[in-house]
Amino acid sequence: MEHHGRSIKSVFFKDTFIISLISLGLISFAFLMKRHQAEFTNYILEALLMVYAVAAYLWTRNKSLSVVVAMRLTLFIYIVFSWLYAVNYKGANALDFLQIYKSFLYLFFLTFLVNKKLMSFSGVNNFSLLLYLIFFFKYLLMIGLGLDLRPVIYMENNFELMFLYALYLIRYTVTKEKYLHLLILLGIITVISLSRSSLLMYSVLVLFVIYDSFKKVRVFLIPGAIAVLGIVAYYIFTARAGSLEEIDRYRFMLIWWTNVDDWNLLQWLVGAERITPLNGYSCGMMNYFKNLFSYAGDGTCYSVILHSFIFRVLYDHGVLGFLFIITATYQLLIRSKVRKDITLVFIAIVLINGLSVSSFNNLFFAISMVFLMTTNLVFHNRPFRSKLNPYPDENQPKL
Repeated sequence: MEHHGRSIKSVFFKDTFIISLISLGLISFAFLMKRHQAEFTNYILEALLMVYAVAAYLWTRNKSLSVVVAMRLTLFIYIVFSWLYAVNYKGANALDFLQIYKSFLYLFFLTFLVNKKLMSFSGVNNFSLLLYLIFFFKYLLMIGLGLDLRPVIYMENNFELMFLYALYLIRYTVTKEKYLHLLILLGIITVISLSRSSLLMYSVLVLFVIYDSFKKVRVFLIPGAIAVLGIVAYYIFTARAGSLEEIDRYRFMLIWWTNVDDWNLLQWLVGAERITPLNGYSCGMMNYFKNLFSYAGDGTCYSVILHSFIFRVLYDHGVLGFLFIITATYQLLIRSKVRKDITLVFIAIVLINGLSVSSFNNLFFAISMVFLMTTNLVFHNRPFRSKLNPYPDENQPKL
């Protein structure tokens, strides 16, 4: 009976996320050919994330690290007291609150997964290869048929592509091999996505692989890497604009500044009062994004209208909140025994995503964290790698 229970747990943790993502990906490939048609997948995956995290905590209990417990408690207190003040006392819309606090909610559930090696590398590796192909053919098909110039699988492509980069980092961590064919495939997917922020994220991934692979010439690669990133960044932010004033993120920054230019030191540290709409001028200037206005339907708008996560988090949670999110992400990965350099590269990719879109508020940030934290990245007494079995399954901790 105990063996049967362990078997059920093993299947649940190894396969639940993988099967769900593949199933939803195949559904998207077969039936969903435009953006926003697949938005229901967000709710499925978010519910799965919460169930997975709680199940991991209940089924695979071990001694929790004090820093993780402190982090979990801090997140819980911040979310609960903010809810009581903003929703119960001020009467703010609950959905607006959840939108603004999403990154903190993701981090709270992720604390239950620290150092729980629940997924096998072989399973994640096979899943990664299949997912790359689904993305490649779906993106190519949508563009080829003229269905949408910004192709998607689950949601906006500048949201979901960071997950593909995280999966590549997992493979690179274990095998220590560059896999140029996969890197090139990721590059093609990135280019045909027409996502500017994803191109910059991909550039960081490529530069890291080159930097880590040629250790003897690192000192010569650093200036070149900085120059390449600078050129890519310049191209990305000017490709669709003739001048600085025409760059959309620059305009969002100006609107953000009209809401914070009179802040005192305390406000810069902790952000605006929980949760505070932007001023009327900002909502009027962003009127063409009415689908992002408050769920209350009263014409007010919140920081989500600014698109860039960095503007959003500084407005809603201040510098301290921003630093807490970065530090918590770093600690969760390091405490889960993810390599320090891989951790820093992943955080850099997420921060770059934050220049344009949702970053740590992104569902695929949370899913990437699940795979990075729970995949067994170390082979213990790994058996001989044959051509027929190049990635023999590692020894998994018994559940």
